[in-house]
Amino acid sequence: MNIYKHELQANIKTTLIWIFSLSSIAAVMMAFYPMFKNDTATFIKLLDNIPSYMKSMLGFNVLSFTTSVGYYSFAFIYSVLFGAIQAMNLGIGIISKEERERTADFILTKPVSRGKILTSKLLAVLTIFIVTNIVYSAVSFLIVKSMTDGSFAARKFVLINASLFFSQLIFFSIGLVVSVTAKKIKAVLPVSLGLVFAFYAISAFAVTSKSDKLRYITPFQYFKTDYILMNSKYETVFVVISAAIVIAGIAASYILFKRRDIHSV
Repeated sequence: MNIYKHELQANIKTTLIWIFSLSSIAAVMMAFYPMFKNDTATFIKLLDNIPSYMKSMLGFNVLSFTTSVGYYSFAFIYSVLFGAIQAMNLGIGIISKEERERTADFILTKPVSRGKILTSKLLAVLTIFIVTNIVYSAVSFLIVKSMTDGSFAARKFVLINASLFFSQLIFFSIGLVVSVTAKKIKAVLPVSLGLVFAFYAISAFAVTSKSDKLRYITPFQYFKTDYILMNSKYETVFVVISAAIVIAGIAASYILFKRRDIHSV
């Protein structure tokens, strides 16, 4: 039994839906850019009337709106939110579904070690993330590029889009730990939505807080698009934290999964 191939086949429909959803978000959000570009002064005046804390929560950066990539960095926030939900769903569901769908006995009685089972599942998820991000990046590139007058900030665009992949790895790792530690998860979506929106709520408080301490708690603040636009790079400390979370999450999952009592009923 090829577990890797089975996982890809089992998730192909939902992956296509997520790819379509992410691409649609980019298309819909960028559709408003020509109107903003044609009447920049009016929009800037309108945004100036919005309280600063509301602009921070919604990701409004008036100065960055003057370029297509700058405006895209605002729209991208919502792509990350949906991408995080996709990743959390996979993280929580990749193991727990065996108990929920009563297929645990079938898999575990095969001559395959638990370590290999988890490795095959992780490789399948990694493939899903890679395909999702390649297609999304291609679609968003065509959209943003078509709306660009003059030079195109390619490096900034690539860094912004790559942060979606890194963010998904973080949320997946968190979800994976939840999956192997929870006794039984009856429904994946409510749990994943609850966790993702909890992190998103913390992120909203983080951007309005005078202290940076909250930024360390939520992955939504690890790859800030305004910092990327200004510096054309990521913040080193948050890159290190992101890598640590992913490595620790996956390592803990291997240890816990090998010791876990899995029941099919």
